[in-house]
Amino acid sequence: MNSAPDKAPAGRRRPVRVGVVDESELVTTGVEGMLAPYAGRLTVVDEPAVADVVLCDPLGRPLDIESYLADVHRRTHGRVVVFTWRLDQGSVRRVLAAGACGFVSKAVDADELVRVIDVVHRGGTVEAPGPALALRDSTRDSLSAREAEVLSLICRGRSNLEIAAELFVSVNSVKTYIRQIYHKIGVSRRSQAVAWGIQRGY
Repeated sequence: MNSAPDKAPAGRRRPVRVGVVDESELVTTGVEGMLAPYAGRLTVVDEPAVADVVLCDPLGRPLDIESYLADVHRRTHGRVVVFTWRLDQGSVRRVLAAGACGFVSKAVDADELVRVIDVVHRGGTVEAPGPALALRDSTRDSLSAREAEVLSLICRGRSNLEIAAELFVSVNSVKTYIRQIYHKIGVSRRSQAVAWGIQRGY
């Protein structure tokens, strides 16, 4: 990532500066790769304070959605887009009420992500474009709130140790939640759980 200058050369529009905050290196590198072909229009910057549009994911964190987004807004003057696997109507309403300008799935392709950033940068609001809102089925609804949090973090590539730290529980508790998740959704491996979760917006 880089720090883009505040001004572009005369006659040339400055690229929109995009910040990615509080994400794993895998996600940040993925966003950089997705946006690389659009270098004339967008540039990924290191510091959220200088970003025009900030991508973040408040879901499944120790802080509640409202507190987390308030913290992000204190760190940037840019417009905030929630970039997440979890696409349910309740979360959409909460993040928009908390001041986010967009809500987009991490499953979107590069063209769609660029479209969302452009719309938000121009002052618009985007609600869950791309893949449909999270599928509803009896298996999904049978997961407890904590199990859903753990599955969301698994889908985001977190290790058991990282999940334990984020949720303030023991690693053994995380393993228990994972066993319960596997049993409820009918899988036996982590990769299968990730695939199941992504299909349902986690």
